[in-house]
Amino acid sequence: MLLPLITLVLGFVSSYLLELFRTRWTRQNTQDTRNAERQQAEHLDRVAFERDGLRAMHAAIHDLLSRVNAIAMAQAKAEAAGLDWRESDGGQELRAAAMHANVRCSHESALLLHPPVIEAVERLTSTAYPMYWTRESGMDPSHNGEFYGAATAAGKAIATRLRELYGFPASTASPDLQPSGA
Repeated sequence: MLLPLITLVLGFVSSYLLELFRTRWTRQNTQDTRNAERQQAEHLDRVAFERDGLRAMHAAIHDLLSRVNAIAMAQAKAEAAGLDWRESDGGQELRAAAMHANVRCSHESALLLHPPVIEAVERLTSTAYPMYWTRESGMDPSHNGEFYGAATAAGKAIATRLRELYGFPASTASPDLQPSGA
């Protein structure tokens, strides 16, 4: 008579303890899954934010290059006429537009997250200043080379980071872009 009662009590206690452990295990697994999903969502949001920032930075660099090239055209016309491009029609507007484009690059760079891209953009904005503020502007070969070199480096840094964010290896180049002899 006692044995069935003990078996019943042990079965009840075992069932109760197993249910507690199962509930705890299920709760922990659910919490781990939610944490993983939250971390994944945060990561995707951060990647999307960085991609958008890089695209905006690329557009700002394009605008800066367009403004500096507009100055170069005005400078060539003014030089042919023996004038100073800054005193010609629209010279001050061209300078202001280039300055605003440079400031836009600086503002867009405030949202960048990747140090190599930040450094490349800082170099670009610092080398852009002589391109629109000095009389020689883009006519000085050292300023010209530094500016366009910095623009190329910034573009490459942005492209490399975007490739990484989209999941492509950083050093993938198509075979037709490889230098000959490589």
